[in-house]
Order: sequence, then structure tokens, then C-alpha cells
Amino acid sequence: MNIFWILLVLVAVLLLWNGIENHIFTVHYYKVEDNKIPKAFQGCRLLYLVDLHNTTYGRYNERLKRAIEKQNPDYVLVGGDFLSRSCRDFDAAIDLLVFLSQRYPTYFVNGNHETRMKVHDQMYHNVYSDFMTMAKGLSCQFLSNESMVLEREEGQIVLDGLELPEEYFKKRDFRTLPLKDMTKALGRCDASRYHILLAHSPNYFDTYARWGADLTLCGHNHGGMARIPFIGGVLSPQVGFFPKYTKGCYQKDGKKMIVSAGLGSHTIKVRYFNPPELLVITLDKQKF
Repeated sequence: MNIFWILLVLVAVLLLWNGIENHIFTVHYYKVEDNKIPKAFQGCRLLYLVDLHNTTYGRYNERLKRAIEKQNPDYVLVGGDFLSRSCRDFDAAIDLLVFLSQRYPTYFVNGNHETRMKVHDQMYHNVYSDFMTMAKGLSCQFLSNESMVLEREEGQIVLDGLELPEEYFKKRDFRTLPLKDMTKALGRCDASRYHILLAHSPNYFDTYARWGADLTLCGHNHGGMARIPFIGGVLSPQVGFFPKYTKGCYQKDGKKMIVSAGLGSHTIKVRYFNPPELLVITLDKQKF
């Protein structure tokens, strides 16, 4: 077999592998322990999905719906890029949002795709405004630089939704997020209560931790697209090689951030050693 046929077979294998990884998602579990978590929220199950990018798993996401029902979450948190700015048909996305909001308390924050579509609505054929018109008729809660208190019995935690301007997602632009800008967006953090922050990009974890978020949930980097064993993700959507935060749990000064590899992809749909994932996070009191 000459080199041409070897290369042809290799390319075919890689394409097949990539196709499989893009269409088979996994469920990953995390347990977050913190003494600030009220007793009423101990054992609470959060289901986190992000970066769906209008992807479907089966007809109208039947496989994804079954997986979600199996987890029986107490709350569903959507971390942005539910849509993809390249898509005009959002029927499947709305159908999934209907499914979620009818069964679980569901909270949604915009990612960079929704933010760009909102800012340039006419350029993207009014898809965002049409989507929001339909979505606002549902019982899910959209958080755009807003906070709300979740209550169970006598316990409370605070859910914060941060929507960053689109300049924080520019290609090859790796700026920092000033603490004063985050405080301007969300106000001051009440350190006496447990805060869960939905923030699409993990790149500003230092600021999230300084602000006071006890647990931050992110996506955006798609797990680094391809992952090298023992090294991590290779490339971020902002064209940064070997990004710092791609997938997993990170800690800084007692604050935690969990980053999902996401459920979908857009434009160049590459995934190697990096299957899409749905996250289930259980809250509990810290054990000593």
C-alpha cells in the first residue's frame, strides 16, 4: 500500500471518528461541597447544558430529552450559545426549551452567539428577536446581568446571570475583565449567601472569583475542540492555542468553576477525544 492510500485511509478514519464524537454525548457528574450551601439545597441536582448551537440528538432531541429526564434535576441551567448565529431555523431549540420549562425550573443566560445576534438582529434576519418572542411565552427565566434568589423551604441561594459584551469574545483578543465592570453589571456580591454564576466564557475566572461567585458554570471553549491526553484542549473558539480553561473543575481562593465541553459545535465541527457532554452537579455541605 503506497503513501497515498495510507493517507486516504487515515483521513477516512479521522472523519468517521469526528462524526461519531459529534453525535454521541456523555453525562458527567460533579459534587460541589461548600459550608455556605443551605441545608435546604443539600442534595440539590443542577443540570447544566451549554453550547448546544442548535444541534439535535435524534428527532427533536429525543435522545437528549430522555437523558435529561433520567437525571431528574431540581433545576436546569442553560449557559448560552443555545442557538448558533449561522442558523435561521430554531424550531428544535424552542421545542427543547418548551420541554425543559414545562418540567423543571429553567434559567437561561446568553452566550456570545445570542449576544451578537441580539446586537445585530437585522443582520441575522431577526432570528434572535423571533426566538425571544416565542421563548418569553414560556416559564423559563432569562438572566441578562441580573440576579435572582432561589428558595427552598427556609434556604436561599443566589443565581447570577452575566452577559458580557461581544468585544470579550473577539478572535485573538485576550483581554481581562475589570472587577469594576462586573460589579457594574451585577452589583456587589452578597458574601453571606451562596452564589452560582452563569457566565458563558471561563476566560475571566479570576474576576468571577474576586467578585465573590462561589460556583461559576461556563462553556464556550468547546473542550478545546481536540484534546491531547494528559495535556488538555488544543484550540479555543477565539483561536487561542492550549487555552487555560477548557473542561472540568477549577479552583481559586476557595471559589470553584466548572467548565463544560458543551453539547454542540459550529462552523468547523471538530472533536477528538472530546465528546459533547451534559453536566449534572449535586450540591452538598462540605465534609471534613
